Amino acid sequence: MKILKLFFLFICITSVIYSQNITNTLGTGGVFYIKDATTNFFTLTQSTGLLSLNNNLSLLNTTSSGVGVINKGADRFIHNFSSGDGKNTFVGINSGNFTMSGGAALTSYNTGIGHSALTSLTSGYYNTAVGFSSLYSNTEGGGNTASGYYSLFSNTTGTFNTASGYHSLKANTSASNNTASGSYSLFKNTSGYDNTASGYSSLQTNTTGYNNTASGSYSLYSNSTGNYNTASGFYSLYNSTGNNNTAMGYLAGSSITSGEKLTCIGYDAQPTSATATNQITLGNSSVTSLRCAVTTITALSDARDKKNIMDLNLGIEFLMQVKPRLFNWDKREWYEKGISDGSKMYKTPTAGFIAQELDEVQTTANSEWLKLVLKDNPKKLEATPGNLLPIMVKAIQELNKQKNEEIASLKKENTLLLQRLESFEEVQKMIAVELQKLRNEKSYSVITINKSE
Repeated sequence: MKILKLFFLFICITSVIYSQNITNTLGTGGVFYIKDATTNFFTLTQSTGLLSLNNNLSLLNTTSSGVGVINKGADRFIHNFSSGDGKNTFVGINSGNFTMSGGAALTSYNTGIGHSALTSLTSGYYNTAVGFSSLYSNTEGGGNTASGYYSLFSNTTGTFNTASGYHSLKANTSASNNTASGSYSLFKNTSGYDNTASGYSSLQTNTTGYNNTASGSYSLYSNSTGNYNTASGFYSLYNSTGNNNTAMGYLAGSSITSGEKLTCIGYDAQPTSATATNQITLGNSSVTSLRCAVTTITALSDARDKKNIMDLNLGIEFLMQVKPRLFNWDKREWYEKGISDGSKMYKTPTAGFIAQELDEVQTTANSEWLKLVLKDNPKKLEATPGNLLPIMVKAIQELNKQKNEEIASLKKENTLLLQRLESFEEVQKMIAVELQKLRNEKSYSVITINKSE
């Protein structure tokens, strides 16, 4: 009997040694345990397939695809591979890889969470990718943060970029220092750098433009190569492709295309035309007052910055041709077809000037350099009556000079009259003396005759 038992034991051991297979089949509802006298360390339940581990799962640092890796099927799922100290963290199907090189200093401190996050990494470090295919193409770029589906997908060597949102900074390759927050923000950016986009589709079309700041959905949407632009507000600078533009407010500067050095502040504030330059616009055409603690704008006026200084030759004669008018606003833009018919006319009248009349006066005087009329947009002329101030001062000076000359003339006439009056008075005195003499002589004659009698 003992020999038979040993025979069967020998058969079992030989089977294990040669086949390397151990098969344990659980019956229906069965449970497989690994335990000591009191604790179930490992439990597998047949009815659910649930595996329970009553302690820690300890894995070695991942040094290759065969060490310290948790797979999902044939794909890597969780590991911390680096070519140095294993300070990376990768969670997700094919997140990270096993081909990084360059030592711990060049491949550490990366975190990839999501399917294919940081899957192309070679020597980049300090990167954080969260989301499907986030930082997918990144090889050497470092210090990047991507959060969202396909965020920073194409980045290879760009550094210190931050992308948060679906497809944010998706096309960026080598550019650095960009910040995108919002779905499709900086979506097409390739080599533009130092851009900040916050809001859905903000700076979406930007490719090579740099130093742009967009805050608000669709802000700076069409900008591709423009630089140094700042847009804050929904649809602000939506069509702008130029440089050095600033817009603040809903729709502010949205009509600008290639215009440059424009500032638009307030709801729907727009320059004179889409291609205008060097203008500041405060509010839209509905603005009726500008409020400030002072009543004038200080302007540059240093003599050291001016040449050919001479007296202005336009004065009272020019000013007398200008026609101050009283009128009621009835703007074409208030009507659906752009043709005013008086039905929406403001009831309160306004005092001012007519642009066409001002233009006629300055053209007749060959003085269009006064720029009394802004004609960037021929369909909507604008007046600059403040440019009349030097002429008004000149006219006042001319009137003052004329007055002084008249006063001087009157003084001269008065002096002559006084002299004539003094001469007349002297004559009067002489006549009075002579009359007195005559009276005295007549009186003497009378007395003499009386005595003779």
